[in-house]
Amino acid sequence: MEKEGGHLHAYVYSGEMVEFVTSANEFCRFLGHLNEEEGQLFIEESVLLLSRIYSAAVRVGETEPVEESPLETVVTEMDWNLVEQRISLLLGEHNDYLRPASEDEFDRSELVTQTISEDLADIYQEMQDFVHLYSRGLEELMNDAAWEVMQRFGEHWGIKLLRSLSALHLLYVSGIDPGGDGNAPAQDNHPEDED
Repeated sequence: MEKEGGHLHAYVYSGEMVEFVTSANEFCRFLGHLNEEEGQLFIEESVLLLSRIYSAAVRVGETEPVEESPLETVVTEMDWNLVEQRISLLLGEHNDYLRPASEDEFDRSELVTQTISEDLADIYQEMQDFVHLYSRGLEELMNDAAWEVMQRFGEHWGIKLLRSLSALHLLYVSGIDPGGDGNAPAQDNHPEDED
């Protein structure tokens, strides 16, 4: 038991885990204050945070659950809807993107319309539930929360992160300002000096 306890401690407090927890926490805090964000800043910050979360998740490493009881969740349907709606309002017409259908959807050759806001709300739910459990400071609970969030990383939120990051990347490199006029990229407000 001593060895298992030592392994748990080393895993849940590893540098990789701390980086993942920090990234997840920053992402949740960011989405909790969206009403203060402008569309273009939201796109840039989302690209940065999602990149950090994915990179940290890949480096976390594997573990096995210790407890048998199911883990509690804290994000309600109302919480999820609020985050999804805020993102949808910020991105407007730029919220939708096309992706290939997965094996369990339609004809696999078809494209499916997906929204960045739904993807990010799903990721928010996973991150917030994980951070809530991890912050309790009980190593068995921290371990099991990490195991569960990494299982779900492989099952669904990892691919949602990559797809939404790809869609946000296209908006970012195009200079799209969702609060601006139509599809026009944001204009530089500093006119060039004329000679």
